[in-house]
Amino acid sequence: MKIFLFYTGLITLAVSLTHGFFTEQSVVHTLLFHPLVILFSFILIAYGSRKIAPF
Repeated sequence: MKIFLFYTGLITLAVSLTHGFFTEQSVVHTLLFHPLVILFSFILIAYGSRKIAPF
């Protein structure tokens, strides 16, 4: 499950950073939505890559 979260985070991060080159974006999309998606991607990557059990 963790490897799935890790790769989902990587893919989400890559798409979030690159799709702006191919599509038109509003200011709200660029300034609000992208930082939230990038933060969520980093959280998924961090959770998926940790080695220690939570409990």
